[in-house]
Amino acid sequence: MMWLWTSSLNFVLAILQLGFNLLVLIAVASDRRLHTNIHLLSTSLWVCNSITAIVTIFFSLNPSQCLEVPCFQHQQLPKQLVDMKSRSFAELEKFPALTTAILLNSTISLLTLLTIGFVHALARHNYHLSRSQLSRLIGSTWLLVTLLLLSDFFLIRLSRSFVLAVPFHLALLSVFLVLNLIIHPLNLIQLIISQRLSPELQENSQTIRLKKDCATASLWLLLNSLSFIIIFMMVAWESKEKDQYNSIMGIEVAAFSVHCVANPLIAVIRDRQLERSLSRIIMRNKRPRTNHEEDLIIALMRDPPPPYTE
Repeated sequence: MMWLWTSSLNFVLAILQLGFNLLVLIAVASDRRLHTNIHLLSTSLWVCNSITAIVTIFFSLNPSQCLEVPCFQHQQLPKQLVDMKSRSFAELEKFPALTTAILLNSTISLLTLLTIGFVHALARHNYHLSRSQLSRLIGSTWLLVTLLLLSDFFLIRLSRSFVLAVPFHLALLSVFLVLNLIIHPLNLIQLIISQRLSPELQENSQTIRLKKDCATASLWLLLNSLSFIIIFMMVAWESKEKDQYNSIMGIEVAAFSVHCVANPLIAVIRDRQLERSLSRIIMRNKRPRTNHEEDLIIALMRDPPPPYTE
């Protein structure tokens, strides 16, 4: 019964996650004023959130197939791998697609945030990337993620389980997280110090915008760090009772999905231009339409005809 409630909760959160992230993507793509560095880099966050939402929707609609016998159960495993697998990773193999989507989401999120921090560090020294350089950065991020996923699949084929792939991926995510925790607070602290030392920078629009973007990226990093802790909980949790583990797994997936909804919400709240673009998309079909006579009256009131002369 508990698993049914958690599946319903995950389904609702996944629908909200998919709809909200797609709306933010459309808003950024449709407004040329939003084609800035942070908006273009953050599109990777919204894309991976949408992918995770789609996987979670299928996972919630048909959870029974996810609870079948673990993958690779009939394979012959070495004794050392069997012992390691029985301790922690056997339960994750019941959710291979969901586990892969969660690892993909965390990898893209942390790498994108690291790229944003790197771009902000360059902007502090008045070096701004061109559109082609930014495109290469985004492409390099996705290429690195693809290589990491291929290495994970290679380790899964080698060990015939998740026993090597999950620790390897978590170790890489730990490195990315530590680098993010260094560069983002450093950018924010140095901007605050430079503004206090140079009062003219307090009125500089570019400095104010950069400080706001750094604070937004730091908030994103905070939520992604909490989600990373949840991933460790999903891996480290051990329970002999199957139903209890499945319920806990569903709750942890719901907790992980929170940052996928909260991050675009933070972006909309802290960016007026993005908020206006999003409201135009939502309210486009809700504006009342006037008929031809009303349009003519409004036009005459705005631009009255010249006075009649003989």
